[in-house]
Amino acid sequence: MRSVHSGPYSPPFIVNGIHAGIVTLRLFLHIFKLAVTKLKNPVKAFKYLLLFKKKRKTIQGYSKIQRYIKSDGKYYFADQIPGFPSKAFKRFMGYELERLVNTQSLKPMLNTLIFSITGRCPLQCEHCFEWDNLQNREHLSAEELVMIYEKVKPLGLTHIQFGGGEPMVRFNDLISLIDKASDDMDCWILTSGFGLTPEKAFELKRAGLTGASISLDHWNEQEHNRFRNHEKSFYWVHEAVKNCHNAGIMVNLALCATKQFTNSENIRKYFELAHEWGVGFIKILEARKTGRFRNKDVMLTKSQTDFLMDFYLKTYKGAAFSNYPIVMFPGFDQRQVGCLGAGNRYLYIDSKGDVHPCPFCQGSVGNILHQTAHELIGKLRNIGCHLFDLSSS
Repeated sequence: MRSVHSGPYSPPFIVNGIHAGIVTLRLFLHIFKLAVTKLKNPVKAFKYLLLFKKKRKTIQGYSKIQRYIKSDGKYYFADQIPGFPSKAFKRFMGYELERLVNTQSLKPMLNTLIFSITGRCPLQCEHCFEWDNLQNREHLSAEELVMIYEKVKPLGLTHIQFGGGEPMVRFNDLISLIDKASDDMDCWILTSGFGLTPEKAFELKRAGLTGASISLDHWNEQEHNRFRNHEKSFYWVHEAVKNCHNAGIMVNLALCATKQFTNSENIRKYFELAHEWGVGFIKILEARKTGRFRNKDVMLTKSQTDFLMDFYLKTYKGAAFSNYPIVMFPGFDQRQVGCLGAGNRYLYIDSKGDVHPCPFCQGSVGNILHQTAHELIGKLRNIGCHLFDLSSS
């Protein structure tokens, strides 16, 4: 069970400049110490440290970490990597070192679980990937949610995302699941902002919530509300951001980048709005042919994805953006090393308990309630990702 956060809470904030440089030095010394402990040889440990740095540059596109988000005394440079220093970060790095040293290892280690805990939602979003599973009743009982969590947890999870549907409609069960997570795991929610009141934000924080990934699909209020099919959706997002900030919960704004949205003006205005709201991260997700977007012409053009990759790199490396949110663009990573889902580093469990490669690359390999996690991960690794070649690196 997680340690109870009693407050008072400080809003997360950006760390850059000399402070960020000192944190980076501490970070790599910490990783070097872990490598020495594992390899029993400082020379080999330094070699693997350089290899890890090179690999991170290949995946993320930059060699030096320019800024962090500081929350609860920990430093975050990516939304799905645990904060440093922490038990979760130590375990995460231990698994990454294991992957570097034992490249042929078939041990089923996961970093992240994306877990849809409900099929209920007050919205009817244009792009909903869980569209086929949305219903007014729950498929999984509270006991089954816990059973699923307990089956997957031993695989090495250091990061879990509770989604839906809308996870806030199942608030008491959500609190229980976060509370059951151990102290060596970061917990996030994937939410529209619905029902994330000041009181519930503080309750989530007390239970141990690390961050909230809040969906915002346009900088323009009317356009976002149209995309989400609800006149109050933009208002919910803005209120949820403020409430999380006041409760000391990190915020990631998640954008579904569509063909219609993806241009220089919209991306710039979205980035400025996120900066104005004081969020820590922005995650840009490319529209995919899944869920409600299935059989629709939604895939971005090459020029649009090239633009997003250039934007991602420019905002990280540019000194002018040192006080802006950290931009995460999974499409960049996937094009460098392949998909990290499909049982490689993460997987997705939907609101029925079915296991998929990821939320946007759906195709069930079985149900976690009736099969072992090891068996399902084996199937995922054999099938791989439908969109990108699965990398074993």
